[in-house]
Amino acid sequence: MEFSTLFDSLAGSWGDEILVWSVAAVAGCICLVAVVNVLDMFLDGGNGTG
Repeated sequence: MEFSTLFDSLAGSWGDEILVWSVAAVAGCICLVAVVNVLDMFLDGGNGTG
């Protein structure tokens, strides 16, 4: 089997799905970091230490 045909079949059938899932994973990580930061702000601001 040639690598060019393997790459063409992989890029054709799985390329879009891999792209969508990678973008979704990055967006999920960014949202998770944002939620943790907001919770940290609320928890730090609520105890009156600073």
